[in-house]
Amino acid sequence: MDLAWIIAVAAAAGGPLTPGAVPVLAPPAALTCAVATPPGRPLTFAPRVGLTPRPVTVRGNLQLTGCVSPDGSAGALRSGWVSLRATADISCTSARHVRGRAVVVWFGWDGRPLGSSRIRGSEGSLATHRPADTLLGGTVTYGPLKGRPTAGGLMPDAGLIGCATQGLERLSGTGRMTFG
Repeated sequence: MDLAWIIAVAAAAGGPLTPGAVPVLAPPAALTCAVATPPGRPLTFAPRVGLTPRPVTVRGNLQLTGCVSPDGSAGALRSGWVSLRATADISCTSARHVRGRAVVVWFGWDGRPLGSSRIRGSEGSLATHRPADTLLGGTVTYGPLKGRPTAGGLMPDAGLIGCATQGLERLSGTGRMTFG
């Protein structure tokens, strides 16, 4: 852990840093970005997601914008374009056996490409009113941020009631995604 970060956390907590009183907190993420489905291009689910879990394929793109690197390790990465494909047992309230991959094309301040990363999805489970959050979890296996875990949340434009009554074939939303 970076000593400057530990001191900053202690100062922000309002207390002195004394021997043996090191806060037990995770270091900041290497990169945090706003994430959103592109306008007019929602994620798609085939077949439609419903009340009971069943195997579903998810495809689509996500935009990463306003990326910030608190520790400076990924300071050149400012935005990205994510192409993803995953399969999972999904219902309106859960996602299990998630398997997937995503490719992120990174861009710098000037909008020029800086490289690409591959993300292998986590095979975990998530019980929530936002099962799409599982699509943002995994590990970077290639390119910038290699070895870093990914996580995030995607707040859907449509609510749980609509999914339960009509099923969910498309999903638009916004949220945050972290790397590291």
